[in-house]
Amino acid sequence: MPTMHRFPYINRYVNDVFAKETSHWDFVFLRPLLLVAYFFIRTLLFPFKFVFHRVPYGFEAYAIDKTMTWGMKHLAKTDAAELFLRHVQIEPILYRHVLQRQNADPPTEIKKLNGIDGDFSVENLPTAVQNNMTIGHDLLSYELVDRFDKQAFLDNLDYIRSQRPLDHEQFSKEALNENREHSWQVLGATNIVLLIVTTITVFGDLKTTMSALNSFSSDSILLWCLKRIYASDQEIQVDLDFFMQEVSNRGHYHSSAFFSNPSQYLYYHIVFDEVVYDMLCNRPPSTQQ
Repeated sequence: MPTMHRFPYINRYVNDVFAKETSHWDFVFLRPLLLVAYFFIRTLLFPFKFVFHRVPYGFEAYAIDKTMTWGMKHLAKTDAAELFLRHVQIEPILYRHVLQRQNADPPTEIKKLNGIDGDFSVENLPTAVQNNMTIGHDLLSYELVDRFDKQAFLDNLDYIRSQRPLDHEQFSKEALNENREHSWQVLGATNIVLLIVTTITVFGDLKTTMSALNSFSSDSILLWCLKRIYASDQEIQVDLDFFMQEVSNRGHYHSSAFFSNPSQYLYYHIVFDEVVYDMLCNRPPSTQQ
């Protein structure tokens, strides 16, 4: 993976996080080791899961979130923990934005940390464990694919252009206080994402793990929606084109478990959502397009 620089199609917040990260020892020395370790882990575990762990046994979601929250509390640097938590809250906001309909009824069921219409406040890290946050987050992609209707989106396009996304600050981020108080400030965003992907691969059953590794279908839908929303803005069209570089999950939605790229979670998924959210909040599209 090349060293990250300041890229013109990425917003300032994410560029700042990556620019600071490249000078840290964990990015320079630990990241290559984690990438190699992940390659061997998935090569050994997927055949085992195919035979012995095809479906959930019941402990998977707890083990994944317990490990993830321990890392968030004790290992993650605060800016990495904040980027991850922001993503958990921003992604469903973006999906709500493209699914909104004029005069639509409010949602009847609001789940904690689950479902596009859910409550994504994270008051403390045990809340994430109790509500299966990691697996619930991965399932948002499939929910968007199931709920999205092209014609309904086009019929409501002018209304969507006239609206701004919800402010992610409406959701509590009090869990970050546990990171600030207890973290050894060891791992930056890249290594945290690598460890999350590794944790899912180690503890998840075959079905859950493959669902998580393929949870990028929604990115192609969101990208299509943004290119429609900003149809007459050539500058934004150019920026959005840089998020079409990965073949996987653009032309098809089932990438190989042995060749999936863990860095895609960060550089194409989390970054993409941050860029899109910044666009919609700070560069309102014209309603006359």
